[in-house]
Amino acid sequence: MRKSSDDFFTLKEPYDEINQSKDFWKAVERDETEDIRDLLYRPNKLESIEPPKKWRLRNKNFHNVSFAKTLISQIEFTDCKFSNCLFTGSVISNCRFNNCQFELCNFYRTEIRSTFVDPRSFSKCLNPKEHANIGVGLYHELLHNSRQQAQPDFSSYSQYQFMKWQRYLRQDEITKSNTGLWMRIYRRATIFPAWIFEITTGSGTRLSNLALTSSLMLFAITVLNYYFRTELGLELSGQTITSITESFYFSTIVVTSLGFGDITPSTGLGRLVIACEAISGFLTFALLVSMAFRKITS
Repeated sequence: MRKSSDDFFTLKEPYDEINQSKDFWKAVERDETEDIRDLLYRPNKLESIEPPKKWRLRNKNFHNVSFAKTLISQIEFTDCKFSNCLFTGSVISNCRFNNCQFELCNFYRTEIRSTFVDPRSFSKCLNPKEHANIGVGLYHELLHNSRQQAQPDFSSYSQYQFMKWQRYLRQDEITKSNTGLWMRIYRRATIFPAWIFEITTGSGTRLSNLALTSSLMLFAITVLNYYFRTELGLELSGQTITSITESFYFSTIVVTSLGFGDITPSTGLGRLVIACEAISGFLTFALLVSMAFRKITS
């Protein structure tokens, strides 16, 4: 069940309070598979019992637990799930989260430092229509943390999500603004390029998005050149091309800027259209090669 904005910052009652960290460790160590539910953790630190060795917690389900304004340090969580938990104002430092999931958890103004955590673990954490500002802050922290930890895959995903949640935040600000109708329409129009960039290239971070976009663009150009081959004057040895195969061959040469020249446009319209296709193809495939290179070398 989705938490509303009203109760996203509060712990659901009833709950027990823990005033000493040793009581928390007793609660989590009673049973290997026990759920940890309805707890308000009061101490300002939750650290390993044997520092600098990380303390390990495995197969724990934390539900309706508050770690607000707490330093969580030197703890390794494995196969754990956090649902409806509060991490507001907390600092997560030098921890590991292995195969963990966060669902409907509040990370408002949470700091994440020197921590191993897959940003995909937060895919069900927030509602973009209600918690856009929290999402921007969370993925900014995850991006900074993954870069500091030299985790390129995590960094790429965090950057994509950070830019995506920035768009959510702008949409939310426009929805809540008191400006006139035409101003809201204008401001929404300014978001459109970011949305297109996000879909087509994954905001410059997702190779799969751009590869699909490049393939669809090549297919569209091939169909365009085939059905309008006469108007574009696409000729091979003085004769208009007749097959989709020839159109695909010509389109591939154009968008990859190889320019063999055996098939050429013979009309003014054709030269103009093909020039635009060549520029679009050059820019798209140059970005594709650049992203592929960064992916391979990172």
